[in-house]
Amino acid sequence: MRQRRSRSVIERIVREHVDNAAQLLAMLGTTSSARGTVAAHAALALRCEANLDALRIAGDAGLTAAHDALDDDPDAAAVLAILLAESAPATPSAARLAVALLHDDAPEIRQAAWWGLRLAPAQAIEPHLRTLAERGAWTPARAAALDILAFHRLPVRTPVPEPPREDGDEVAWLLAEAGGRVPGAWTAAHLARYLAHDSARVREAALRASARSGLPQLAAVCRGAVAQGGPAEAIAFLGVVGGTEDVDRLLHAATHRRTAVAAVRALGRLGSPAAVPALLYCLGESRTTAAAVAAILRVTGEDVPRGAPEPPPPGLTEDQLDEWEPHAPIDLGAAAAWWRDAAPRYDPARRYQHGLCVSDDPLGVLDRLPLDVRTEVYLRERALAPGTPDWELETW
Repeated sequence: MRQRRSRSVIERIVREHVDNAAQLLAMLGTTSSARGTVAAHAALALRCEANLDALRIAGDAGLTAAHDALDDDPDAAAVLAILLAESAPATPSAARLAVALLHDDAPEIRQAAWWGLRLAPAQAIEPHLRTLAERGAWTPARAAALDILAFHRLPVRTPVPEPPREDGDEVAWLLAEAGGRVPGAWTAAHLARYLAHDSARVREAALRASARSGLPQLAAVCRGAVAQGGPAEAIAFLGVVGGTEDVDRLLHAATHRRTAVAAVRALGRLGSPAAVPALLYCLGESRTTAAAVAAILRVTGEDVPRGAPEPPPPGLTEDQLDEWEPHAPIDLGAAAAWWRDAAPRYDPARRYQHGLCVSDDPLGVLDRLPLDVRTEVYLRERALAPGTPDWELETW
């Protein structure tokens, strides 16, 4: 009896480590493109690694617990994929099982397994990934295998095809993610075809792939999108790869309903202090208020001044009051006064991100920037500065 009770306690502890690791891996997947800090991301990674260490120590019990957790939590597939990939050198069948997760019928399990195999050691699973990536129809599993190989900078012989016909966008998105990481694989023709895709995340991935590949046509394509009124993702990406000569172009686009939000986003990404007065004006336009708040923060690192929070409307119940979120309106006069005081600190000929100058040594300030901004500052260098090192910012 005591032995069974002890085994039950150990199983619960192991399962708790699986649950913790799954949650933390999912958080790492989202914070890599969010406004979190590098330090916060590193803290999450350390906590995740501690839970994975416990599962490594548990051995087969950890693998069993991760497998059993899939029914309740698809994110556990990332944990299982990592543990299997790490087991593969000693247990070759584990490599096949790890890659098999990419074939799962549930998109959530496929996605989590893809993320786990991006973070896992790839040497032992490479042959299985390569077999999957190099033949057959373009399924989510095949596209994921190609991307994982590219993510680990392993040689890829399979060319990136045109976006295939599919229900949804999973294959096209994964192919675009892979394309920018395979030397010489991504061309202007790829950008044109993937930028015409119906899916926003495919279009965004295509733009990032083009920047990583140093595609010389990228800035011109984004300027063309401004002139043609879309797609919005390419207009906004002009802020990543454009220059001070694009400020007036984007300010003009910000006056048109169809392109206003994307143009304001681009102005924030561009980081030119010369655009801040126009962004202050955009604060007062309802369709661009939120984008302008984010753009000013992007340039200066400061939130725009706000007035006193609005009181809750009369007649709310106690439960409704508990859920009430007060809204503090923007103080346009205070915002204008704030910029008059702040403007002398900014050189209009330079670019700024969160108050830091990124014109002189952009790679030197990366770790002081929020993660999403850090990625885009790096992509700009990959796009425009030959010789920029091939770093992978989306890993541990």
